[in-house]
Amino acid sequence: MNFFNQGIPLGRWFGITVVIHWTFLLYAAMKLFAGGEGGQVTGNEMAFRAMFMGLLFATVLMHEFGHALSCKAVGGQALHIVLWPLGGIAFVQPPMNPWAWLVTTACGPLVNAILWPVFWVITMYGLPMLEHVINPHTLLYEIIVNVCLIMVYINRLLLLFNLIPGYPMDGGRLLQEILWLLMGYQKSLQIAGMVGTVVGVGFVVLGLGMASIKIPFVDYTLGQRGGSEPMLIIIGILVAMQSFGIYKQSQMIQGWRKR
Repeated sequence: MNFFNQGIPLGRWFGITVVIHWTFLLYAAMKLFAGGEGGQVTGNEMAFRAMFMGLLFATVLMHEFGHALSCKAVGGQALHIVLWPLGGIAFVQPPMNPWAWLVTTACGPLVNAILWPVFWVITMYGLPMLEHVINPHTLLYEIIVNVCLIMVYINRLLLLFNLIPGYPMDGGRLLQEILWLLMGYQKSLQIAGMVGTVVGVGFVVLGLGMASIKIPFVDYTLGQRGGSEPMLIIIGILVAMQSFGIYKQSQMIQGWRKR
């Protein structure tokens, strides 16, 4: 049985089957029940974590539908979407031309690029006006505020992280597809593979706590000096392996053409 078929089907939307992988459920349970201060998780903290995981789930799903629906729009096939701890995977097959692939890839981050400023504007300007309609000391107002703040954070994180040029992340795919337009398929795989391998190794270094990178104008930090981030290490290993794989694929294409 295929690893990515092992999950709970959530239905078929827009002709696309959506599956939540069992590892996502395990990851969500760990996040929900991991001990807080003193090893205890309060009811309020549990509710906040559940809200965060639900909004993360919804946002990743919208991101993946951005890929899948745009693929269908350019004449390709989108069979199913799987959600797992490292995000989501839209199994798509656009027509074999760089524009179709570029549109399919770009429309995933585009979802986050729209949602981030929308919820930022709502947080900055909509919530103060909402105080005249809803008592700011009520639970309803607190929930609305938390939803807006979480959506700003999640969409900023997903957008910026996904645009890092490490294959098969969206940034690595965009790099490969833009290069495909400019210099051909084989060369695009070769360069994107080399860049992505370096990025993957960099993720591992950051995940081990050997360094950290901060982007001040968006208050975004990768890595934590002196502390490890296992998830970043795992992502780094996968990115390095996948990127080196497309580099090797480019060498095979080059070798085939020489014969």
